[in-house]
Amino acid sequence: MAATLQITDEAFRLKLCASGETPAPLTRLHAARRDTAAFQLIVQSDHQYSVNTGRGYWVCVKNEWLEGAHEYLRAELRAPFPASMSIEEFVTDDDELEKADLLLADEVRESRAHLPTAVWAEIAVPEDAAPGDYPVEVRLYSRSGLDDETLVRRETLTLCVADVTLAPPAEWSFRLDLWQHTSNIARRHDVPLWSDAHFDVLRNYAESLAALGQKSVTVVASEIPWRGQSCHREHRYGGNLYEYSMIGITRGTDGALRYDYSAMQRYIDLCTAAGITGDIEVIGLVNVWFVPDPKAIPTFPEAPLCPDYPEPIRLRYYDEADGCIKYVRQREEICDYVRALEDYFVRTGQIGRVRIAADEPGDIEKYRRSLALLAELAPRFRCKTAINHAEFIEEFHDRIDDFAPFLRCAVVEHERLQQYRREYPDKRFLWYVCCGRGVPNTFLRSPLVESRVIGVLTSAFRLDGFLRWAYTAWPGDPRADARYSAFDAGDCFFVYPAKNGGVLLSLRYKNLQRGIADYELLERLRREKGDTAADEILASLLRTKDFRDFWRGDEELLPAESLYSLDWRDYDAAKARVLELLGA
Repeated sequence: MAATLQITDEAFRLKLCASGETPAPLTRLHAARRDTAAFQLIVQSDHQYSVNTGRGYWVCVKNEWLEGAHEYLRAELRAPFPASMSIEEFVTDDDELEKADLLLADEVRESRAHLPTAVWAEIAVPEDAAPGDYPVEVRLYSRSGLDDETLVRRETLTLCVADVTLAPPAEWSFRLDLWQHTSNIARRHDVPLWSDAHFDVLRNYAESLAALGQKSVTVVASEIPWRGQSCHREHRYGGNLYEYSMIGITRGTDGALRYDYSAMQRYIDLCTAAGITGDIEVIGLVNVWFVPDPKAIPTFPEAPLCPDYPEPIRLRYYDEADGCIKYVRQREEICDYVRALEDYFVRTGQIGRVRIAADEPGDIEKYRRSLALLAELAPRFRCKTAINHAEFIEEFHDRIDDFAPFLRCAVVEHERLQQYRREYPDKRFLWYVCCGRGVPNTFLRSPLVESRVIGVLTSAFRLDGFLRWAYTAWPGDPRADARYSAFDAGDCFFVYPAKNGGVLLSLRYKNLQRGIADYELLERLRREKGDTAADEILASLLRTKDFRDFWRGDEELLPAESLYSLDWRDYDAAKARVLELLGA
């Protein structure tokens, strides 16, 4: 038997191709207290083999593999603090290559000879840990058949714990806003929408978001407000991206409409209990997507249901008089729906958290009309907008509390945005990327460092946080194939659905989490040691001083390596320096 073991950094991505990256050796890790330190194991054998990360018994069941030698490998992590290991699964990318991303819950994975297996290893440093250097050891054991195990490989590294304590995610200042697609979660886990089983599953996703420091709860307040991202046109990979309203509507026998907010409130309460205590962003009241379909399918007719209302809102109700499900088509009834929703949030003491969200309004005049009517109907509603153009800030600063400019706007209009931040200090400014335009990004093809650099760039841009349009908008079979024709693979999600109703994290999730922690440490350094100290750290990671280099035009997008470092070692060295300065 000839097994190999390599230790490499957390930003390495294993690819099943001849030209894949060679993992760089790793000997030291740096962490604060209440922080994590992570690395990867790359295991391989000359024989058919399995990798076990636990102590349970495992027998290979593939008969064709049993005809030859099968090597049973078991990895063991010996660390001074609580530690875990997760085997990484491969997912098909747009280039048809299989790339590691999904962190499995299973302790064992079988593999063919000469094909490597990656294992994510993570150490949780407690808040009472004494600062200093600690040894970490990885052991690899091997056996064949009913033979006893023997130790065949051993690797060591040093964990350097600084005299600095990282705040818990619930206290992070980074304004993370990953939009939630709760209807998709119900479909993927085969549970009825808004059932007890659905909320049991949603709790797991809320907790995974809270671990990232998520600040926003996504509420869908009308039917299919994103128009399903045109998933009806997806024939190659499949997928259902329709999101349904959380608010039930019934027309009584007296003709009056009544509203049931119980599912919406239950989700808000669930997220709050998990630690997501920021804004409640309501999707589906303004900038509702409506593009007449050239095929004129019934779901997307040529005209809105209520042409004299400025938004093509779809509101369904159950009619108690005849038992039919129908659509609200009268302007005044839509107005009543909006008024009643504001009244509900006022009565329940939540109005201060509510933000009426808009996703990339392109027509400034149309958006002006929608906000004017919203102000008339529900004057206590505040707004949150993902924008492509900075002039939206000046135009609507009195109505919008949270702006999230696209990367292009954030860098081209950087000075203007900073001026707005000074003029409107009570407002929050995030930024976002999506749909393959520009770098960094969080696609399956993106270097994992690009997930981490989001935190660094947020600090460099002097913005408050980051928005991403999807956390769980999965295509047909995300655990096997991340591709979806309308989006780059991985654009639609950060995590994967587990078979038991749980959440399977990803390498992209883990690196984003690391980047947000970087932001927290950099901003603390800025507060305690001044801008110069933080800017020196940022300069060691950025490859340009002119943020406009991030977007010189659609035809002049510069490669990532000319904008920021793609070398994990630079980020680790920067973190070590930040921890040194904070601990001094």
